[in-house]
Amino acid sequence: MRNSTGRTSVAIPIVTLSLLLIIGLAGCSSSGGKSSSASDGSSSSSDATTAAQPTNLYRDFKDILLPGALKVDAKRTYIIQGPGLTTGIMTLKGYVERDSLIEFFKSGMVRDDWTELATFKSPSKNTNSILVFQKADRTAVINIQEKSLNTHVEIAVAPMAPGASSMMKAP
Repeated sequence: MRNSTGRTSVAIPIVTLSLLLIIGLAGCSSSGGKSSSASDGSSSSSDATTAAQPTNLYRDFKDILLPGALKVDAKRTYIIQGPGLTTGIMTLKGYVERDSLIEFFKSGMVRDDWTELATFKSPSKNTNSILVFQKADRTAVINIQEKSLNTHVEIAVAPMAPGASSMMKAP
């Protein structure tokens, strides 16, 4: 087949065939060889949505929800568990926008019965933003720093000193 310039237009079928091959291979690799748990062999669209977005989860602090897009930095995490008390610093790393994380933690902490004491949102993204929350027996400080390649989040949870919660309330 020749086009108006006299050249053979073989490129279009080759490009189309290449794209179909790439799409087919991508489909095979994304399934990971796992079979669907549905009895009829079909998979629902919600399964694809769930696989695409990491699941938010609770870890060492059972009342602080963590965004699934961030991973725990084990080298910079120090958790102490005792009878009825878990305290320490958990460090997370990944890339999530700072403003999105601030909203995520504000809504999640309130949902888990934490009271917001203060928010210090830095004017620029390369400096720290700090969120402070309190429960009857503990205080949590969340430090968020968005850098060009990664966002670092430190969650520090410490027990309240006896009588400290009464000092925090206005007269």
